[in-house]
Amino acid sequence: MKKRLLLVPSIAVLAVTLAFAMPASAADYGKQKVVYHFNNGDPKVMFAGLGNILNHMKAVGQENLDVVAVAHGDGLNMFHKNTTTPEIQSRIKALKMQGVKFGLCRNTLVSKKIDMKDLVGTSDKEFVQAGVAEIAHLQQKGYVYIKP
Repeated sequence: MKKRLLLVPSIAVLAVTLAFAMPASAADYGKQKVVYHFNNGDPKVMFAGLGNILNHMKAVGQENLDVVAVAHGDGLNMFHKNTTTPEIQSRIKALKMQGVKFGLCRNTLVSKKIDMKDLVGTSDKEFVQAGVAEIAHLQQKGYVYIKP
C-alpha cells in the first residue's frame, strides 16, 4: 500500500521534470548544422529520410537550421529518372525551397556510369567530388551527422 502511495507522486514529479526538460519552442533548440547521409537506394528509406529533414525543420525552425543532404552510391537513386518517384522529387523540391543544400557524389556517377542527363532536379553546382569526403569535411566544420 505504501509503495502505491509513493508511486503516484513519483510519476507526477517525473512528468513535471520531463515537461521542463523539453524545449518549449523551436528557438529553444538553438542554431543547428546537420548533414544527412543518403546511400540507400530503397525509395521508402529515401522518402522517410527526406521526411526526417522536413520534421527537423519544423521542430527547430528553418531560420535555425543549416542542412546539407549528401547522396552517394545508391543514394543517388533519389535523383535518377528510372528510380526516383514523384513523391521523392516533390519532397526534394520543397526542401530546396526551404534552403536545404544537396551534395551529390561525382565518384558515384563515374563508378556506376551514370549520365548526368539521367538525373532529374539537379544542378552542376550540387556535385561534390566524393560523398564520404564531403560528409567528413562537413563534420569537421561542426555539422552533426544523421543517417536516416
